[in-house]
Amino acid sequence: MNYLSKVVIQIVLWAFSTFLFISILFLPVNTNFKAGESGEFQSAEYNYSFKHHVENMKFFISYIKENKGLGEESPGRSYMSVIGDKVKKSSFLILPALFLGFVLGIIKGILDFQWSNKKLNFLGKGTTWLFLSIPDIFFIIMIQIGLMFLYHKGLFIHVDLFGSDKVENYVMCILFLAIYPIFYIANITNASLQDEMGNDYIRTAKSKGTGSFRILYIHILKNAMAIILSHANTVTLYVLSNLFIVEKLTDFKGAGYGLFQAVFHGSSFRIGLNVGIDGISAVGYTIFFTLIILFTNILAQIGKTHLSPHNVEVSR
Repeated sequence: MNYLSKVVIQIVLWAFSTFLFISILFLPVNTNFKAGESGEFQSAEYNYSFKHHVENMKFFISYIKENKGLGEESPGRSYMSVIGDKVKKSSFLILPALFLGFVLGIIKGILDFQWSNKKLNFLGKGTTWLFLSIPDIFFIIMIQIGLMFLYHKGLFIHVDLFGSDKVENYVMCILFLAIYPIFYIANITNASLQDEMGNDYIRTAKSKGTGSFRILYIHILKNAMAIILSHANTVTLYVLSNLFIVEKLTDFKGAGYGLFQAVFHGSSFRIGLNVGIDGISAVGYTIFFTLIILFTNILAQIGKTHLSPHNVEVSR
């Protein structure tokens, strides 16, 4: 299958999944509440109506056509400009975090592989196991507390841990987002290298006197990259899902924070009042997040096809 067909398949899957996500945003919010004599809440009953669901979708489409876009959030300020500002901020977190996750993860995986039979193994697989076993929110909070404690004791410079206006805000959020991907990719890399070691081409290369450095970096790692890239979608989904937590913990006003604010009111209610979400903002952020997944999948599919062992000729 050539590159073009893989790209087309990913775009079709993206369009279908994005449509499903958007349709969920416009579920009807008609709820029947039952209150007691003094007005206290007793029960609630939700009845889904396909007709109302379709009407909500049609209304949104008409709204888009009428406003030639998402319209204005407030007089003189469009939804696109508000969403665009937050998307730009989050892009400077997501893309570096993914890059660091793969680059440092592969390096860490190689070290785990090389140290597997040495005394340094506790620094290799041991640390990888530790960071994969404990939720990274624990490390995020401990890093924040640690930096504040060191600054209080005069042992470290002041680092602004909250906000989205300073360089250190971006640096810390990128670090927080990259923690789990680094060790996840390290584990995958180590396992892939271990699996490749048992193949015939390794024994052939050794019998021809090929050095261990060349065998690892030219043969084994190149063939293992297809397996590593197959986990790109998992890593991307984790980074995007963790973005909501990181931006909330650090008060970073990005797309994750914006989507949380857009759907937050949809989780609350008042007796006799159906409180919906900000569907227009939610649609904008949803398209952004699904596009990140689309581009990551396309790059991973192209890389896997190019680096597949069936397409790689072993160097002599």
